[in-house]
Amino acid sequence: MEVKNILKETEQSLSELWELLRKKENSVGLNILSFTDRDILENILSLMKESNKKILLDEILDKNIHPRATFFRSMKKLRQTKFITVTKDNIDRRKSWISVSKKLG
Repeated sequence: MEVKNILKETEQSLSELWELLRKKENSVGLNILSFTDRDILENILSLMKESNKKILLDEILDKNIHPRATFFRSMKKLRQTKFITVTKDNIDRRKSWISVSKKLG
């Protein structure tokens, strides 16, 4: 859907939508994340729409556009801030599963 159509449907200006987005981000604590951290988290969330409650780390890495070191720094911050959790696979300990905090829906 185009931005123009969204603006017509909601009868809000682009600045009002940005303000709403920032308020929602602040309400769940995303304001402490860098734009790269947010981008990686958004990628995880969009990939999780296609799957269930967990997604393999390898699947996220396949779709990642950031340098590998940057990606893992962001993943570390997302774990520390409890936006994601990482668990090892019960059968193959080399695989890791990523799940997202319930507050992000």
